[in-house]
Amino acid sequence: MRLAARQMSVISGPPRVRISFVEKVLHGLAITGSMMIIPCFVLANIKNYKARD
Repeated sequence: MRLAARQMSVISGPPRVRISFVEKVLHGLAITGSMMIIPCFVLANIKNYKARD
């Protein structure tokens, strides 16, 4: 039994669909905000975490 050969090609060039600067900023803010939710929550409730000891 012979496995199928994989053929790949990489084409370098300009993007097919241009993403606007506003969309890049909004996506960046969404990613940054989603990464900062838990650390901000912990810092806002640090007294509750210290009280458990």
